Amino acid sequence: MGISPARSASSHHSEEAILGAVLDDLRSTLRVGWVEPALRALTAEPIFLAAAWSATRPNVTRSFAAGADRLQRAAVEAARRIVRPPDLSDWIRTEFSGIERERITRTAQAMHHAAARTYLVVQAWAMLARRQAIPGTGREEPPAKRGIPSWQEGLVGTPRALSEGAEALVDDATVALGLSASPSALRVAGRWPHYLELLAGDLRSAAGNAGWNSTVIMLRRTVAEVLRGLPHPMDLQWDVLERRGLTDDRRVTVADHLTAATSAMPANVLIAATIWVTVGGPDIPAEF
Repeated sequence: MGISPARSASSHHSEEAILGAVLDDLRSTLRVGWVEPALRALTAEPIFLAAAWSATRPNVTRSFAAGADRLQRAAVEAARRIVRPPDLSDWIRTEFSGIERERITRTAQAMHHAAARTYLVVQAWAMLARRQAIPGTGREEPPAKRGIPSWQEGLVGTPRALSEGAEALVDDATVALGLSASPSALRVAGRWPHYLELLAGDLRSAAGNAGWNSTVIMLRRTVAEVLRGLPHPMDLQWDVLERRGLTDDRRVTVADHLTAATSAMPANVLIAATIWVTVGGPDIPAEF
């Protein structure tokens, strides 16, 4: 995001503690093992991050979980129709050791689960940053199940660095998909360059398919419908946030960042679904 606000040592330490608590709560509430880079970048704006999560957290209810499941199913159907990825289970069994095969499978499950939930949050925060309120239905609902599932233990999110070859493949696929930023699911797949090469080829072919753009529109429409069906209104008290230091210029910077991140979210959820299909479409463990 390119923001480095000046802070005293004491306020910096206090903000770090608050940010750590917010990110931990976000992971636990969404039931994801890592924080999406688009959201983690907002640690540069702790006032917005804390306020946006406070507005969002009450809506992680049964409607949110059902909406995320609906988005996952739509992404899988689209992946099978547009990307048409092969089942690479047999290839993975011969290419990787037992431990690495298990890691690939669990990572695919976690990405498929996390991508839909992250998309909903990024879209909601982009709207909030543009001063758009989300009204809520007014229905009372119990919260969704919380806590990071034990089977995600040891999984690592988006790698900070990839091999030179993997970076080239990610860049090439990103350009082919018409995106300005690489989807995080694509970068996660970069841990396994030979696998990424197969995946990137399928994505490049799909990008030229006439159905790709209509699929992106369908996924965006689904997210909008899910957000409209959440129970509690979401809005931010901008006068309070401004008094705490979130100037309008900083708000615009946050809004620009989240708007750019949102543009890559349909591809991200579709790529995550594609990866899940290629490893055999394993069931998400029952503890979800």
